[in-house]
Amino acid sequence: MHFSSLVLSLSILTGTLFAEDSFEALNPPMSEREKVLAQKANLCQNPAEAEEKFDKTFRYGCFCGENYPDIKDPSLKPPEYLTYTQRKKLIEKYYTIRPYDTIDAVCRKHDICYIYNAGEEQACDDAFYKELRKIYDAYDKTKEGAKPGTKAWRCKILASDMSAIFKTIFTAKEDISASRFAIFSLMTPFTIANKIVQKSALSMSDRSGYPLPFEKCDIEIKNAK
Repeated sequence: MHFSSLVLSLSILTGTLFAEDSFEALNPPMSEREKVLAQKANLCQNPAEAEEKFDKTFRYGCFCGENYPDIKDPSLKPPEYLTYTQRKKLIEKYYTIRPYDTIDAVCRKHDICYIYNAGEEQACDDAFYKELRKIYDAYDKTKEGAKPGTKAWRCKILASDMSAIFKTIFTAKEDISASRFAIFSLMTPFTIANKIVQKSALSMSDRSGYPLPFEKCDIEIKNAK
């Protein structure tokens, strides 16, 4: 079996063990003010280009990465110590920035989820993982998605790596359950092996398996349920 198929099979397993969460259920509906802010929003000045950094320094677009963008409440308190009104005001600031592409939009949903559902980070993490896998599936079903070296292929790999690395590095908290820890332990070698396969498919002219500068991963995905 191809390594990428193993990762996909494992993602199906995680779906049966992780809570059924979605941003549609977790995030608040956009207010009229937020809709106006989103319509007028501009892209961040320097959208980050994805690099193969499998640690917490990873950045992509305007929202993907730990503490990126660095938007805080004026009090500098973390979301769990903010009032409901303060959290809503903080969320409004996120709508003043336009996501770089579909992947970046999911990262913004994740940030908003963390703020709004302070103390319920695990549910937000699960929703984030599920939407990234939907992006992978959407690209994988296109003709270009199966061809190494195409934009669709690069976007598919980025979504796949972000979902797998997120589960193994970013969510391995001390209070993790035994079942989740077992899955993380399994996914790490699969992810490394999958990267070896991806690299072997690159031509000598390809510097990376990720989207090239100014290459956006825009694709329609179904809402997570």
